[in-house]
Amino acid sequence: MFGNRQKKRKESGEIMKKIHLLIIVFLVFLIGMPLQAADFPEKEVQIIIPYAPGGATDLVFRSLAASTGKYLGKAVVIINRAGGGGTIGYTEGAQAKPDGYTLTAAITPLTILPHQVKTAFTHKNFEPIINVVSDPSMFLVRGNAPWKDLKEFLNYTKQNPHAITVGNSGAGGGVHLVALAFEKAAGVKFNHIPFSGGGPSVTALLGGHINAVSVSPPEGISQVQAGKLRIIALFADRRLDMFPQIPTVKEQGIGFSMGMWRGLVAPKGTPPAAIK
Repeated sequence: MFGNRQKKRKESGEIMKKIHLLIIVFLVFLIGMPLQAADFPEKEVQIIIPYAPGGATDLVFRSLAASTGKYLGKAVVIINRAGGGGTIGYTEGAQAKPDGYTLTAAITPLTILPHQVKTAFTHKNFEPIINVVSDPSMFLVRGNAPWKDLKEFLNYTKQNPHAITVGNSGAGGGVHLVALAFEKAAGVKFNHIPFSGGGPSVTALLGGHINAVSVSPPEGISQVQAGKLRIIALFADRRLDMFPQIPTVKEQGIGFSMGMWRGLVAPKGTPPAAIK
């Protein structure tokens, strides 16, 4: 009888040890994980911009970073990784640690580049967070350009195929493809000149190194307001509120409109709580 009591006590002790172990494991899972999520972020968050400073994507996300930091309670830092039409920045973003602290500005080329060249990423390497803006593209020329309107610009281009140089933020990028599509719609041929971003392409136009540039707002807007540049072709469905006097290309007889979307993504596998 005494032996049976000892055996039962031993069995009870083993059961209690297992129960205690299960409780510890459960508490670590139930309490530890939510605390980790609730503490996010514990340090600054960086956003990779796959283009040079000064372009539309750079300007949009610098504005977003400035306003978002106060809600996260930590700084949001912009990191420019220009090159390869966006491939360098997207590759770095896709290979970043999926902890929510390295995000990437996603724009149209993210979904286009893998179909044009061999890349180490596709859109499947990222978790979508939010679409920030969708805006129409446009062509800008210098304020003193000889073409007063779109009709004169296109007539000159038709008479001089490939003579008009049109800058863009990178070969195969969104605004480059917009320019190619407009070229087809208008029945003309441009000479397309790639740069490392929208900022450098606008600078080249201001310096007289190219005839026009394909951009999306806010690229070149301040220069348009100052009279240094002019919108020669607006690819929007309706006029811009800021420039109500400028007609769209649709209003001028060409059935064409196209723009860009810009969103924010994280590396695949980033915890849902961090993305939220």
